[in-house]
Amino acid sequence: MYGDAFIMSVINNTNQRRGRPAIVLKSLLSVIILISLPAAVHAADPTKKKINRCPLRPSHTNNNNNIHRPPLILGHRGASFHIPEHTLQSYRLALELGADYIEPDLVATKDNVLIAVHDVDLNVTTNVHTYNNGEFEEKARQSEGNGNQWGYYVNDFTWEEIQQLRVKQRVSSGARYDGYDYLFQVPSFTQIVDLLHDWNTRELPLIGRPSKTGGVTGLYVELKKSYYFQQDGNISLADLFLDELAQHPKASELLFDHVTLCEGLRYDEYRVPPLVLQSFEGNVLEYLRTKFKERWMDFVEEDAILASGVVNVTGEEDDEVDHPWIPPLVLLVSESKCRQESFWFDVESLHISGLGPNKNCLLPSSSAMESNDTVAIARAKREAREWVAKAHSFRLAVHPYTIKLEKEEGGVPQLFSSAEEELRYYYCELKIDGIFSENIAIAQIVGAEGCDAEEAAPVVGEPTVCIKEERNLWLFGVAFLAIGAFLASIVSTYVTFYCKKETDTNRPLPLPEVDTSLELVPDEEDEII
Repeated sequence: MYGDAFIMSVINNTNQRRGRPAIVLKSLLSVIILISLPAAVHAADPTKKKINRCPLRPSHTNNNNNIHRPPLILGHRGASFHIPEHTLQSYRLALELGADYIEPDLVATKDNVLIAVHDVDLNVTTNVHTYNNGEFEEKARQSEGNGNQWGYYVNDFTWEEIQQLRVKQRVSSGARYDGYDYLFQVPSFTQIVDLLHDWNTRELPLIGRPSKTGGVTGLYVELKKSYYFQQDGNISLADLFLDELAQHPKASELLFDHVTLCEGLRYDEYRVPPLVLQSFEGNVLEYLRTKFKERWMDFVEEDAILASGVVNVTGEEDDEVDHPWIPPLVLLVSESKCRQESFWFDVESLHISGLGPNKNCLLPSSSAMESNDTVAIARAKREAREWVAKAHSFRLAVHPYTIKLEKEEGGVPQLFSSAEEELRYYYCELKIDGIFSENIAIAQIVGAEGCDAEEAAPVVGEPTVCIKEERNLWLFGVAFLAIGAFLASIVSTYVTFYCKKETDTNRPLPLPEVDTSLELVPDEEDEII
């Protein structure tokens, strides 16, 4: 504003003089204003679009930079290869092994407590059938919401009853150690948040990991079978999740208070979004997005949000700018869904940040692998690369599921000789952004190896992300203003000297004296104001 006033004052002063220099000055200063003013205004305007929350796919923070860090590692149900899934002990081991996220599947009990179990049927991973000589046998039933299958459904049990059960290993191929079976309890969502908060705030700072550049570990939550709970128990899993999140005393600090910290990071730093929500149901994700927009005061402090400058009034709606407290939303994709013709049209209609495809979406068919049909395999690999590229063109992260060491039960596909070879395919050929893995160490090692000789053993602390776009614009704005002020001073000096010289050599004749004693009669033009 002060620069504008200075320039206009120069123009006004020049207008008082007659001649070509004034015209020249006007023209030059107009050019200066047109060049420098837009850059300066954009640099100084806090309402312009800026990155306030680290995106789920780091490369989207700056298109001029390339990622140089391994894909994110999502501890699938914890470190479930080593310890029975969805237990505090499994999550804790995943944290110690360096997972970027721990991933609980949340379901609801009869008394509306969220707990972490993969299946709505407790008999799959607990001792519910044999507990206390069959104490809960009378609870076994069929459920229309679960395909009329018999089971011990979690929404028939109270939280107190759930605490009496113990968890076992899901995979029974013999490759996993079963010595921890029936030792650990089913955790609640509250307990998981407590565990992660304690790890991030108390223990992680004491460990000190110079190569750990993702920031604090995040929570990658799946709301499991929301349709089932709505149909079988009239329970809104999404609303229950939002209520527990709002009521937990540590959730705001852990999952929301630092959503804008990406604003202060350098170009070579990255911080994972602290909370990610995933579901197979697109309507659930859209509902969560709407509710987070409505209930944002339940999760963040208004003063903190306003102080961080995240309020955007440009009219361009972008969740990372307008609503940075809305967690990134990920659509999980089954093998049948990803092959539907309408799939990408459905994806485009959703406000999501990523896709979590079944890894079979990115692999040749089992028949092609069994027959070693090289043509079909090559075609499937090309289609897989195109699938990932298509997702990236929509600015979506791609997080396939799941890496398992076993060769059976959804483990290593026949196309590969080991889980390491499978991971290299996803990392290096498909260029995925993250991976669900039940063995954290394998995913870490393959990621650290890189994809070729030049990338071998990359330093994990070299992601080029989260740069503030306004930083460069400020520099351009200041540079343009400096140039403009310099040119204006030269032109102003020249015009002043030229006009003074012209005035001295071409002084006009004095006006004749007027007899003021005569009475003046105004004409029509004098009456116009």
